[in-house]
Amino acid sequence: MANVYYSDTTGQNLDGNWNTSIRFTVSGVTVTPTAGAIYENNGIQFKVTSASITTGSGTINAGGTGVSTASGTLTKVSGTGDAAIVFSAKTDMNWFIDSGGIGCGCCCTQFNIPGTPLGRLPTLADSVVIYNAIATGPDITPWTSNIFVGRLQTAGGGLTQSYLNAGTYNGTVTVDGGVLGANNGGLGGTIVCNGAVVGSGAAFISIFGGTYNSTVTGSTLNIMSGTFAAAASASTFSMGAISGGTIVFNGTIVNSAGTLTAMSGSFIMDQNIGPTTFNCAIPDNFATYQIRPATYTQPFVLGLLAPTSGSECTITLFSGFSTSLAVTLNSKRLNSGSITITSSTFTGLLTINKNSQALTITGGSYTPPAVTTPAVRSGNSMTFSSAVLPIDPGFVNGGGTFNATVLLAGTSSDLVGSGLP
Repeated sequence: MANVYYSDTTGQNLDGNWNTSIRFTVSGVTVTPTAGAIYENNGIQFKVTSASITTGSGTINAGGTGVSTASGTLTKVSGTGDAAIVFSAKTDMNWFIDSGGIGCGCCCTQFNIPGTPLGRLPTLADSVVIYNAIATGPDITPWTSNIFVGRLQTAGGGLTQSYLNAGTYNGTVTVDGGVLGANNGGLGGTIVCNGAVVGSGAAFISIFGGTYNSTVTGSTLNIMSGTFAAAASASTFSMGAISGGTIVFNGTIVNSAGTLTAMSGSFIMDQNIGPTTFNCAIPDNFATYQIRPATYTQPFVLGLLAPTSGSECTITLFSGFSTSLAVTLNSKRLNSGSITITSSTFTGLLTINKNSQALTITGGSYTPPAVTTPAVRSGNSMTFSSAVLPIDPGFVNGGGTFNATVLLAGTSSDLVGSGLP
């Protein structure tokens, strides 16, 4: 299996379409061929991906499994277009047998010089390496071979942009996104990954959309949109915003750095995060949580109750967070860490466990589930158990509200206020 490269960050020999391998310079065209039309030359069939024709002359982009002649005639096999089209030159596009070289132009602007042309489209016998953006996926669907979405470090420190935005992939997709914040190494658009997605080494994976039906594993998952059917695993989850983006976790979320006794890593929801649905639990062994409004279906346990090593736990629930689920917040690693709750609404049971860590509650409301306690009158006295009474962790002092409901019940005729709040 040979490596083939989708490269050329100068854009001179690149059109964003996986299915383009050649550009024909043509003349004398009467009927411009449309995408999908098939022409033959040199015993090879070429499928048209796009055409730019003005007054009969221009270029036709196409793709084939072999090479054309340097000049000659394209003979139509099927589709819309002239029966025969004369081309005077051809340029190999998109695909190379090596990644090319690094150049430095005026003011040391880094770019990637195209490599040695492959002269054809990749086949399932090839291992594909992406060093640029692909917006149109392969005609071969699903693609069963492995894919590497890479970044090319230039001589001056610049990085190429590498995105895979379309196609269906049954093989492993390996992503090298460099370091968080770099604009490289991403998946998105309409991509469907039925095989595993894996980060290369310590690289992060940027996900801007798509459907992931197998595991997604990286050091950092930078997610702005996408649907995840299986386990998503990382030590850092960073969830942000993209226009029209939605995030859905239907599988499991795994903290690859935390353990049963030690917290590590972070789970960050950006303030501009789009609609997000968690149909799974958020792990309890991250060291940092930033939680915002979303659709949650599983009870919360954030932070370990009895950590013995690792980092302290810092938990922040931001304005607008609201849930009817049970929420347990644990910050008990030594006396470090904190819990901050801002303008959040709880109608399920809220449990806070900490040592001397700071607890800050600002605004919001807590309406815990009603509790029942025995109430018995003896003479002029009434007694009841206070052991189960809900306690305000600090909503009133923080300018919020605490709306507890206590039901009185008993087992004797001395009962007073049975069933009354």
